[in-house]
Amino acid sequence: MISEFLAFAEGPLLWIVFILFATGLILRTVFFVLSILRAHPSLERRSTFNARPLLAVRLLLPFHNAFLKKPLYSLLRYGFHVCLFVVPIWLAGHVSLWEESRFEWYWTPLPDSWADALTLFVLAACSYFLVRRISVGINRKNASIKDYLFIVLTALPFLTGYIYTHGSLDHIPFFETYMWYFHMLSAEAMLLMIVFLFLRIRLTADRCTGCAACEINCPTGTLEAADIHQQRVFRYSHYQCIACGTCVGVCPEDAAELRHEINFAHLYRVFAKRRIRSVELSTCESCGALIAPQPQMQKLQDVAVANEIESEMLNCCSRCKKIAAQKSHLFPQSWQLPVDRQPQDSRPVK
Repeated sequence: MISEFLAFAEGPLLWIVFILFATGLILRTVFFVLSILRAHPSLERRSTFNARPLLAVRLLLPFHNAFLKKPLYSLLRYGFHVCLFVVPIWLAGHVSLWEESRFEWYWTPLPDSWADALTLFVLAACSYFLVRRISVGINRKNASIKDYLFIVLTALPFLTGYIYTHGSLDHIPFFETYMWYFHMLSAEAMLLMIVFLFLRIRLTADRCTGCAACEINCPTGTLEAADIHQQRVFRYSHYQCIACGTCVGVCPEDAAELRHEINFAHLYRVFAKRRIRSVELSTCESCGALIAPQPQMQKLQDVAVANEIESEMLNCCSRCKKIAAQKSHLFPQSWQLPVDRQPQDSRPVK
């Protein structure tokens, strides 16, 4: 029974996974292009929109606009992504398999020493990402099982492949017999994972004040913020996102981040925008008009208290502040509003 399964995994299952992998990438590319084309009319109104090859930006330059904010971490991720592509494609053993297949394809492989060094770099990066996810409080709090699963599934093919090619565990009969199959099955699992792996924005609730700087500067309009009733709601479309990192770079609170997420339903959510954050809005104490997100107002209150600044009118809208200033004679008579423009009641200003 085991031998039959291993034969199936080594033959038909491998080709099924390759077909699903190629089909998934094609579908995602088509959905991405359709999503960008559908949003094109609204993009013309955005001065920050750049008509560069969006697909290349999405695949090859992750986090480029946030590079200056975290240069060392960004360089690590650049190297990590490059190795994820280079090692599987140019590894001598993989090139030999393609040459022996029905396609008879061949290209010059990497020297073994280079392949070993890049493999170890991937494993070291995965270890760092895992430790960082566990040890850093804010990352651990916002992490889910899928976040850890993504790192483990990424590392397994490289770990098992390195052990298999170097015979590190050949002194144990079980691993000597089955390590090749562990490597193959883990690689198949990783290929399937890539189809459903999406890079999307997250707004950390503990840091986000709802200022909407990310939404204002988003070049593709994938982020939307709307004030609905007494909430500011942020919505996001993963296919419309080019992973440029602008939101990460402009966020004043370091609340925006681009994180990988394994989600099977995202593959078919082409145009739908999902709610990713909602913030309560504060109202004017005098007239009841909406003024700003509550976390932002709380931060202003804290700054005012710390610097011993008068904050009596802080929770009032600009119109009520102007009226109160006129009544207290803070401004000259010539600066006061004309009589016919004086407010008649305290209803919210539309």
